[in-house]
Amino acid sequence: MHRFACGSLLCFGLLSLGAFAQENRVIKVGVPVMQNRADRSVPGNIERDRLVAALNQEKPDKKLHLKIQAVALDGTTPGDAGPEAKQKNCDYVVYTTLVELRSSSDPAMGRPGTIETNPNGVWSTPNNPSARALDPEYRATVEYRLYRTGNPDALSGAPFSNRQNMPEMEVVAQIMNQIANRVFAEVKKAPPPMQE
Repeated sequence: MHRFACGSLLCFGLLSLGAFAQENRVIKVGVPVMQNRADRSVPGNIERDRLVAALNQEKPDKKLHLKIQAVALDGTTPGDAGPEAKQKNCDYVVYTTLVELRSSSDPAMGRPGTIETNPNGVWSTPNNPSARALDPEYRATVEYRLYRTGNPDALSGAPFSNRQNMPEMEVVAQIMNQIANRVFAEVKKAPPPMQE
């Protein structure tokens, strides 16, 4: 009986140790309030919260045993959000800026190097009778920059653009989902954060 109990305890201990080794390493990413440099108004705190939710919905990487945990920050700039990110033990910080938000009736302003998530969107035109029946189409561009907390050099960043027949805030929300995917991909490629 004693051998059975010791064997069971040893087996349970080894299984627990194996399960512990397979736990995901959690990487914390701070997300400040989105800055808005566009002519139209979109609440930066709502888009920050959307990006936090999108990052937290990213599935853990099974190969690397890595999970991302997003943390909402109250600041918008590195001077405001940087100290808060350190206080909340964030490994990375991702800053976002809405640089363009316009409807199909607004004047065009293309941005070089932008990643188009819906390049074949159809702008409504007065010469196209079927287009007049559509909901207004909006185009949004959001730039993101990913930093390791405390490091002034960006690890990655790019402008993302989207154009859809849907409310303007939803067009921006779709970009935030794309940014979440990119940030997780970049975090997986980066070397592990140094432990202090």
